[in-house]
Amino acid sequence: MIVGVGAAALALGIGAGTAHAATPTWQVTQTTKLPGDDVLSDVTVAPTGSTWAVGKRYVSGKTRPVVQHLSGTTWKDVKLPAGWSMPLNVVDASSSKSVWAFGSEDGSVVHWNGKKWTSAKFTGGFRATDADVVGASDVWAVNGGTTARHWNGKKWTSVKLPAHIGTVHAVSAKNIWAGGSSGDKAVVAHWNGKSWKVVKTVSLAKPEPDATTSFADITVSGKNVWAVGSQSWSCGEDGDDVCYKPLALRLTGTKSKSFVATKGVGYTKAAADGSGGLWILQGAWNPALVHVTGDAFASSAAPRPAGHDVNLTALANRAGTKTVWSVGGSFPQGDPDDPTGDGVYVRNG
Repeated sequence: MIVGVGAAALALGIGAGTAHAATPTWQVTQTTKLPGDDVLSDVTVAPTGSTWAVGKRYVSGKTRPVVQHLSGTTWKDVKLPAGWSMPLNVVDASSSKSVWAFGSEDGSVVHWNGKKWTSAKFTGGFRATDADVVGASDVWAVNGGTTARHWNGKKWTSVKLPAHIGTVHAVSAKNIWAGGSSGDKAVVAHWNGKSWKVVKTVSLAKPEPDATTSFADITVSGKNVWAVGSQSWSCGEDGDDVCYKPLALRLTGTKSKSFVATKGVGYTKAAADGSGGLWILQGAWNPALVHVTGDAFASSAAPRPAGHDVNLTALANRAGTKTVWSVGGSFPQGDPDDPTGDGVYVRNG
């Protein structure tokens, strides 16, 4: 196990979000340019280096899934079975022969085994918000609820969770981390191969009585487990606005520390930077990319194609390297009557 859960507790840290060092450069590497209106939702890099992205597109009023694979330095469209109409919002892979993607609307589950695509559907209204493919016979999917779905190589089974869990990250089959919330508190949970348990935490101070906290993403970088999210509460003269404080939690063995930025929208995604630090996506529309080294947070605006706004929704690191991918959509500025969106790839390293 990289990080122990022992007596880990949240300790309120110093404010974060101020640039302390030069931030490595991100760049737009490609847009999809597919027929119709399209957007990418998620990206993953398998331990083998096989790199995949998923999303959706609209052509002549019909929805089609998008799956693309990185070939050399170019992202290429992957041929899918005719008739598939499910938009895809989550993807993860353990190799080029074990790729899983999940639908955002109808609970679809699609699988590539290196030779062919197959599809199925979760029952009971389960729609995955995140997933991790540990191996061909070990896949976890979560949906923000109190049960997960687990693939054992033959079938999907339901597994009870100790909190509302919307994000999951596996180090190994017996060392899996997850994040979400319980009531109004942000929660980190851990799977040891036999059971899920909540890691003990302390409550953050509330700026308002109705403030809630939740973790939106969780990952591992070096010896650290990182969970990111936000604290939110009603604000404004009539209480009809929502205010946020970005939140990041670092667990290292039995020691832990949280960082709460004084302003800005919530942190949405996190990925290792390949050097023991962390990248955080803050917001979605024209978001910030925050680089964490030690206790220092350095923020910079995400790049975008000239004349366009971007909406970024995912981060993924290629293990053993400093390469980190982000994906989303690119849309013309100026609010045109019929804007055409394209999927966009952004890379660091």
